[in-house]
Amino acid sequence: MRSSVCVFILLLAATTFAHAQSPSPKKPRTPEDYYPRTLRDLNTLLPKALADGLAELNRTEEPDVLVQADILPSRVKVVYAGASRPLPESKKSLILSWANRFAGMPEFYTVPYQTETLFTESGENYWLAVRKEFLPKFEQDLKKGDEVELFVIKMGSIKLEQTDPNMSPVLLVERFVKQ
Repeated sequence: MRSSVCVFILLLAATTFAHAQSPSPKKPRTPEDYYPRTLRDLNTLLPKALADGLAELNRTEEPDVLVQADILPSRVKVVYAGASRPLPESKKSLILSWANRFAGMPEFYTVPYQTETLFTESGENYWLAVRKEFLPKFEQDLKKGDEVELFVIKMGSIKLEQTDPNMSPVLLVERFVKQ
């Protein structure tokens, strides 16, 4: 566990340094700011600075948590599966870590994201954090099996279980459009 914490801190420092090197003024994201991707892509995609930092580390153990400065705004086309559940504490913790480091108002990311909703893409299931005001809209406007375009950002990745060899992305749905 200690080595995971050290790797997390080193990666966070590398990501923070890279983020500080290319400051951009904060502004609301527009639909044009989101790059077309797939959830499968986002599952493994890392910002260059973070990928380079991981490659440079001589490590024998994978980290349990990766927090990234570059949130990779993405548009994904998925199918609404109709299920929701409370956001796991591990994902809440990653969102809080990201928000405390990179957001001017952490509560903008921590308060509205308390639930995750199930979506599918090419037969794979993905649980994504959704804003609480979207839940009634999903229930009103969407039926299980409806196609929807989501506008998401990636806060980082976590191991959901200690024994899990793979990391899962923590993705926040910022907006959606029924297809």
